[in-house]
Amino acid sequence: MSIFEEVCNLSYEKWIDSFPAEIPEHKFSKRHTQIINSIFYTEGDKKKRNLSTKTIKIILIAAILLALAITALAIPISRKYIVRNYPDHSIYEVIGFYFEKDVRSLTVNYVPEGFAISEEGTDYRLYKNGDKEILIEKSKIDATVYFDTEKYGSETIEINDIKATYYESDNNYKGTIFNNGEYIFSVSGNISKKEIVRIAQNIS
Repeated sequence: MSIFEEVCNLSYEKWIDSFPAEIPEHKFSKRHTQIINSIFYTEGDKKKRNLSTKTIKIILIAAILLALAITALAIPISRKYIVRNYPDHSIYEVIGFYFEKDVRSLTVNYVPEGFAISEEGTDYRLYKNGDKEILIEKSKIDATVYFDTEKYGSETIEINDIKATYYESDNNYKGTIFNNGEYIFSVSGNISKKEIVRIAQNIS
């Protein structure tokens, strides 16, 4: 299960737990009652059967879970993007219409040994080890990400089965940019390509 799915599960479990133990009675119209009765009861069934509060709650919860599942499935593993090249730089942009989400957290599960956090915020981390540094950023899906391609250009690689843009600049900096359907991620630094890719594989 992905981190996103785990967060969804925790979110709707807390939401469900917040429901009142008893749902207040609601007076349905006569027409509504007739339609419901025609669905649940046969012609020969003359007894009046009321749905229990527990049954109604279960039906409501099932509907909510189905809606959440459909929403999660609707998010693609990655959205189409375009790289625009200019004389001294390039930009990375996601194409199309989407529901943008604010960045509320950045999780980094791997950095090379010896690196420590120098600066951090909700959407970025800067790690340093002597004259070496690594910058990790998480942006909204509609962000425009600029990167240096004045000398070396860029190429397409894969990060966790997602197409990503990899580049190198003339000051020994390297970086990669990709999106997971919800956010854009970028990793850059004056370290090896192998380490850039490994860090990118372990952020969310």
